[in-house]
Amino acid sequence: MDTKNMTDEQHATLKVAHYFIFAIVALLIGAVITLGVLLGISLDDGKELSRKADNGYTSSYYTLTDSLLQIETNLSKMRVVRTPSFQSELLTMTAIDAEVAEQCLATLSVSGADMTGTVKFCNQVGDFCLYLLKKLDNGESLSDTDYSTSDKLYETTGLLARRLNSLSDKISAGEYTFSDLGGEDDAFSDVFADIADGAIEYPALIYDGPFSDGLDDPTPVALDGEEITPERGIELVKGYLFGYDSPEVTYQGELGGYIECYAYTFSADGVTGNAMLSKKGGALVMADVNDSVENPQYDKEQGVELARQYCEKIGLESMSAVWACVTDSELYVNLCYEEDGIIFYPDMVKVKVSLETGRITGFEAREYIYNHTQRDTDYTVTVTEEEALAASYGEMTTESVRLAVIPLDAGSEKLTYEVYGTIDGYGFFVYVDAATGKAVKVLQVIDSDEGELLM
Repeated sequence: MDTKNMTDEQHATLKVAHYFIFAIVALLIGAVITLGVLLGISLDDGKELSRKADNGYTSSYYTLTDSLLQIETNLSKMRVVRTPSFQSELLTMTAIDAEVAEQCLATLSVSGADMTGTVKFCNQVGDFCLYLLKKLDNGESLSDTDYSTSDKLYETTGLLARRLNSLSDKISAGEYTFSDLGGEDDAFSDVFADIADGAIEYPALIYDGPFSDGLDDPTPVALDGEEITPERGIELVKGYLFGYDSPEVTYQGELGGYIECYAYTFSADGVTGNAMLSKKGGALVMADVNDSVENPQYDKEQGVELARQYCEKIGLESMSAVWACVTDSELYVNLCYEEDGIIFYPDMVKVKVSLETGRITGFEAREYIYNHTQRDTDYTVTVTEEEALAASYGEMTTESVRLAVIPLDAGSEKLTYEVYGTIDGYGFFVYVDAATGKAVKVLQVIDSDEGELLM
């Protein structure tokens, strides 16, 4: 975020917000770790374990509900407030509450309930607030589209919060326990299923590249090899940390979900970080390094190449960068598998590169693990690239076109032409069926000032 033109009041608000986020995240991560320790207690302590676990889940539930209600309140005020300083205050607090809600969902996900759709929603609320804050920081006014999107997020948040809050009486009366999370006819889990299934709708927006959030109901298909031990995982993590001298790696425990993982922490060269490896095959699922960037030495093009080289080093071949964004001198790159000139968006990894050291400071490969497999690429193409580019797209000015396989509902995929263009400074991706010429998907780009489509 560009803070050069911020007032002292905005600086103070943002500083407090950052400290608050870090404090909340630290507390909630501590809660998750504590919960993990509890889960390692022997079966003889089953009743006590169940009670403590349920207390932890209940606390996260109330914090989650309060955060969503606060988001609804702040976004409702955005409907009438037009003073930039007041808008900045509301958006900052909304971003904080969205971060808190995400961490609560992470805690509740330990139970096995699927929070994926709601985590995605909270993430987009937070990112949208940061996007609007940046516009205000740059002296820009919010557009009608911005207000319309904010209104839709306000309505969705309110519906979600009220659905969750309706369980509070049952919880207080002891009629509902979180030890049954994810079970049949579980009212709590049903709320999150509704947002994943589309029963609770919200606008589809892009913040970090097209299809960066993957499929709604993933099943990992790209994992090979035998199940590794936690000890073997320590050696693998060290091997994945290219450029870090003699890292010390510590095993933290197991994580459930669609991909069963081992969790690790590490320290090297004065920085710390986290990593997750799949139990099957020891694939790197996620890594994050707590590093700061002060003096950038690399440009965006060099950083993109470093991200591509890293993928090669860890065994991910034929990966092409499709999206890049620089924030606070760190480069965020989305790379997808490419074959015969076709970009496969389902097979995506995300890499973060320090533009000071050139080292990888972040990595996430869940979509790739869920989707990458040997496909039959004998696709039917009856529409030419020239025809796709020349078709009518209303007021949009077309700028580029390429073949791309995109994910659709129910886990299906389709070969399309990805046509990129702009309207009034806003970027749009229109995906045209390569066999019929009909548009099958349209996505709007939100961070068009920072994100860059890479052809």
